[in-house]
Amino acid sequence: MKRFELIVIGASIGVTFLLSTIFGFAGSSIYGKFWGWFWISFLAQLIIFLVWNSFLIQKDYANQQKAEIDAMEQYSKFTVKLNCAYCQSPNNVPIQLNQKNTFRCDSCNQGNGVFMQFMATTMTTPIESVKLPISDSENAEIKVRP
Repeated sequence: MKRFELIVIGASIGVTFLLSTIFGFAGSSIYGKFWGWFWISFLAQLIIFLVWNSFLIQKDYANQQKAEIDAMEQYSKFTVKLNCAYCQSPNNVPIQLNQKNTFRCDSCNQGNGVFMQFMATTMTTPIESVKLPISDSENAEIKVRP
């Protein structure tokens, strides 16, 4: 562990024992024995810490999940410039990949559908270099990657 983490853990344990000692003396002056009050206050602090820590962990987890959902929604939206199918005037159209997309033309107010098509293509290997001298076409040199 890092030195800072050890200092924080040591300080937390020290504060817990200090508070337990104070409650032990205060409780024994009212009723009972020191060690009974000491252990009751120690366990109460431990339980409160566990409950509070669980609450903070759940809160952080919920915030992280919300941030991830918001990011996914932002990544699924983008704007495309499309021409109206009726009047051919350009329109900026927000597109979402997770729903059916339509838009109303800004010029003619007609409803338009959006058709998206994705396709796979073959991958090609580019030629490393092609040298064709302009003055001497007979001595053309072509290099191809092996």
